[in-house]
Amino acid sequence: MVLTAVLSMARYIGDIDDWDFVDRLHSYFTTNILIAFSVLVSFKQFGGKPVECLVPDIFSGSWEQYAENYCWAQDTYYIPIREVVAGIPTTDKKQRRISYYQWVPFFLLVEAACFRLPSLVWKYMAGHSGIKLHEIVKLSSDPNNIKPEIKKTNIKSLTLHLHGALRFHRRLRKKQIRPHRYLRFFNIPYTSSFVTYTYVFTKLLYLVNAYIQLLIMNRFLETDRYNWYGLGAVLDLLNGTTWEQSGMFPRVSLCDFDVRVMGNIQEHTIQCVLVINIFNEKIFIFLWFWYLALIIFTTGSLIFWIAVCLVPYPNRDFVIRHLEMSELPFDAQENYEDVERFINIYLKSDGMFVIRMITLHSGVIFGNELIFALWKSYFGIEPLMRRSSSFPASATIWSPPSEKQLGDFDLSVFDNDSNFKFLQKKINENKNSRNTMETMLDATKNEENPLLPTEESTIPTQTFRSNCPKRLVNNESHLIQRTAVSSHPSSAFNNPAERL
Repeated sequence: MVLTAVLSMARYIGDIDDWDFVDRLHSYFTTNILIAFSVLVSFKQFGGKPVECLVPDIFSGSWEQYAENYCWAQDTYYIPIREVVAGIPTTDKKQRRISYYQWVPFFLLVEAACFRLPSLVWKYMAGHSGIKLHEIVKLSSDPNNIKPEIKKTNIKSLTLHLHGALRFHRRLRKKQIRPHRYLRFFNIPYTSSFVTYTYVFTKLLYLVNAYIQLLIMNRFLETDRYNWYGLGAVLDLLNGTTWEQSGMFPRVSLCDFDVRVMGNIQEHTIQCVLVINIFNEKIFIFLWFWYLALIIFTTGSLIFWIAVCLVPYPNRDFVIRHLEMSELPFDAQENYEDVERFINIYLKSDGMFVIRMITLHSGVIFGNELIFALWKSYFGIEPLMRRSSSFPASATIWSPPSEKQLGDFDLSVFDNDSNFKFLQKKINENKNSRNTMETMLDATKNEENPLLPTEESTIPTQTFRSNCPKRLVNNESHLIQRTAVSSHPSSAFNNPAERL
């Protein structure tokens, strides 16, 4: 089970589109930098001579090679050149040993994997939410969007996908889909903010990982002299302290080993040059300050996204600002409640998050047109120029009338004979009024796409004429449709069905 989940995450390794800049710093740039440093150090360690030792004259060539290999594998220890070695006890030598340089390439690779892991968790969780954010961002940032016809097609496709994905979210609570089964196991309910909260959690993972890497680096380098290696190295540089005095990344170290000669054990202490530490010192100083910069940038980014997710004002201002730049006049004051419904009922947190990501990658112009298309889809493709306030504040969500009310409904108010006959037939066949009205609404929907306007017609696909202006017709499983105003007599709806 665990292996299957890990393998399923492997396909997300090459995807880098649905991140912001701070995410790329962690998962893309930092990972590649660490891999490059690991390869550089490996070339010196395994392709050259990482350590060269000064051996006695009695040592032949093979003995010299043996001594160098032994000292590389069994660690060395550092003692200042002016300090006498003979009187130093063995326990003190063990405390001064240097044991990290052999493991630097592997340590860097493990760090690279740690920086990549949060993005894999994010993509795995987001990939099971119904919102294919990678494909959405890729389509929105398509270079061919400079062509009007291609951009129009892409916006239409994105609108349809987002509408379906947002509708899918409302049904997802009943689905048995990983990883939502695991969330339910921990009593974590699925919400319409699942993708948003997952992204914020990923940001937190990035921040925690960078901080932990600083602590691990101190431990790995055995920097007992410094609480924070990078700051200590800078202070040493400013104070003129060299590696001979600090003992950090020493270029010269000592190595003890025993040799059996004619049944006798001979102890030797030789001096070795660790050329590899010249590279290691520069690499770890750079990484320490790089991690510190990541912590600062990620903290700011995390605060921004938390504010966007939890505070309503940024999202409302974001939508209003883009609608004001759309192709139709938009009055923010008159449409204030419309925007609130658009955000809180239709888009919700995940919808706003996706729109922000699209705008971040594709630019303001594409984002304006997409938001305007979603705005029209939410209001049932009725021309927004008909009135300044696209959604009346007094509008209410329609619930199907009871059977008695439906029986008293005056069917003569329908202009269209086919609608009249169809509804009369369904009423006679099925006594369940809720199913009747749902069937009628489904049957009269536009077959192609009721969400988007077409070039041939700009009127709603289903219009009921009545004397009740600004009344709302809606169903829980369909997009909100608004009725058009007509000049029917005022007595047409003087019955319980006037709620329509």
